[in-house]
Amino acid sequence: MKDPKSTVRYLGFQALKDGSRRLDFSFSGLDASLKLISVEAPYDLFFGPNRIAIQECAGICYETLKCRVIGCSGNVPAAISLTSADVAQHRKPAKIAGRRPNL
Repeated sequence: MKDPKSTVRYLGFQALKDGSRRLDFSFSGLDASLKLISVEAPYDLFFGPNRIAIQECAGICYETLKCRVIGCSGNVPAAISLTSADVAQHRKPAKIAGRRPNL
């Protein structure tokens, strides 16, 4: 028999009035229960020198949520807030633009 495993799935987002975004995910835990979890990405994360692009927000939220809830034996929160530390930890390195070497 296979061991049950946890899964996190992205369901979609909603732009909030203050410019923040709420991203919704489903989480099925080791007990096979299904829970909905929202991740709020505050407005200020989308501005400034280390801003996140709207396109990368879902991936960063997904990785953050996965780290916080996979293997969680306690109660899974209904909502969490994304922080700049989460962005720094889960942002994929930017590709460096440049020329390809001639072969």
